[in-house]
Amino acid sequence: MANENKDFIKLDNIDVSILKIINEDVRTSYRQISRSLDVSVGTVHNRIDKMVKSGVIKKFSPVIDHEILGYVLTTIIGVRVKGGKLKNWEEKTYFNKNVVGIYDVTGEYDAFLIAKFKDTNELNTFIKDLVKDPNIERTYTQTVLDVIKEDMGSSNIL
Repeated sequence: MANENKDFIKLDNIDVSILKIINEDVRTSYRQISRSLDVSVGTVHNRIDKMVKSGVIKKFSPVIDHEILGYVLTTIIGVRVKGGKLKNWEEKTYFNKNVVGIYDVTGEYDAFLIAKFKDTNELNTFIKDLVKDPNIERTYTQTVLDVIKEDMGSSNIL
């Protein structure tokens, strides 16, 4: 997503502190947050509500450990798509259960997928289905050996 003509949200120290607390455990009650930050429960409620409405907080969801569920293979897949067909291909691929991220990129490939699989057979089937699409010119698959950091919802960037 491009950021042209987008108004950026400014967060103060209270907003950042609230985000860090709920990022650590979204089940933390407003009362607990208010006590730890020495602000009213109403302030916590209003700040979180404002961050939701402004889009700073996209959603409240659990961080799932896919490996515990059997998805032990993480892959990074570069995809080159025929000219003008990227959006159509992305819309189809978006709903595949194994795909956890799609990124438009610059360079040799048009997009990169991050996908998780239970085994190489599942990956093999996915890749073979992917290259059947007539809009796909080429793919490049890398298997992740070890995840060093994976925290897309991190509040540490603040």
